[in-house]
Amino acid sequence: MISFGLLLLLLIGIGQFNTSAIVSKKEESSNITLYYISTRELGVFNNIDPLTPNYKSIVYPGYGNDMYQNIRQLKGEQACKNGTVAIFVHGWEESEKNVQERLNRVKLSLAQDGYTGPLVGFSWGSDTVWLGAQFIAQANGPKLAKLIYDITNDCSHSKIRIIAHSLGARVVLSALDSLHQNPFWTSNNSKIASVHLVGAAVDDEEVSNRTEFILNDQTNWGSSKSAYGQAIQGEVINFYNLFSSEDNMLEPFPKPPSIPVYPTFERDFALGQSGYQKYPLYPKLDLLFNLAKRNSLPKNYNEINITDELIAICDADADKHPDKPFIENQTIKIGDNHRGYLGYRNVTNNATIIDDGAIDVVVDNWNNIKPTININPIFNSSSICHDTAESTSY
Repeated sequence: MISFGLLLLLLIGIGQFNTSAIVSKKEESSNITLYYISTRELGVFNNIDPLTPNYKSIVYPGYGNDMYQNIRQLKGEQACKNGTVAIFVHGWEESEKNVQERLNRVKLSLAQDGYTGPLVGFSWGSDTVWLGAQFIAQANGPKLAKLIYDITNDCSHSKIRIIAHSLGARVVLSALDSLHQNPFWTSNNSKIASVHLVGAAVDDEEVSNRTEFILNDQTNWGSSKSAYGQAIQGEVINFYNLFSSEDNMLEPFPKPPSIPVYPTFERDFALGQSGYQKYPLYPKLDLLFNLAKRNSLPKNYNEINITDELIAICDADADKHPDKPFIENQTIKIGDNHRGYLGYRNVTNNATIIDDGAIDVVVDNWNNIKPTININPIFNSSSICHDTAESTSY
């Protein structure tokens, strides 16, 4: 007679070779409730007043079969009483349509990893040029802070956990700074249970406690950059930076035909590519200053190199176009795809995913489990990008 434990192990083993079937089954049983929060004026993107930290709770159908609930209904969920409320903040160049797809993909990945609580999507006007998006992200920090404050007031016994992708990291860092300066928040000794930055498109020195690391760097002058270490340490229990050293959007020296996107715009290194500030081009200088940099980090700062979590597929959203910055016939390798942190859709059935990207690491952290960073053996270590749609337009 087969024991329950052995039967469970057999089922898990089978599941590793039949990913889409497991995802479909779990998704059918998932009861994740979606809430969609927007700071965009409907029909007028990027019309944001940074002096008015407000937001809108949107109630309408979203991507696929999603239905967004009014944030006021969060009070009625069990998670509001003693569970977890997850908030997802998207990155740069995301239209409203793309934001909904990203949120849905995070939902699928979280469901695969066993999360069943509510998921709040925070949509900000990011679909503009890079420099403008930076300042818009900064201006949206107080709006996200107000949302966090409101949820905390309504759900005082719940744990708030934040996932921010790419330039969404700047929204979250700005929000932490806003909360850090809010006497109503700090007087209640409120804390965010965890923050996960995934593929963070912010400078590697911005998690420091010391402002001189920002001021002494001329590439930061006239920018929205700041030292957020005190806000991170003061307002978050556990802060995580998940990065890929091979991320083609962030790495300083990608192989042709890719261009160094983040370093080209910023003339600096990204937190989501190398972790906290180092001097990779000057090993002796790095040896001299690394201790000072490390000692300037918040005590709750953790970083994990998740390169092996990003499978070598260049179409994470399964829209049949290569994700940016990849082009037709380009070779992609493990760790390259900046869009893959959130998971990878099944191109033959985009209502399911074939891999959860780095979201399993996030959920392991939530559950105080030491994550195992593994290359998914189902997939090849490299592949060729192809635009398989009839139209080549994005």
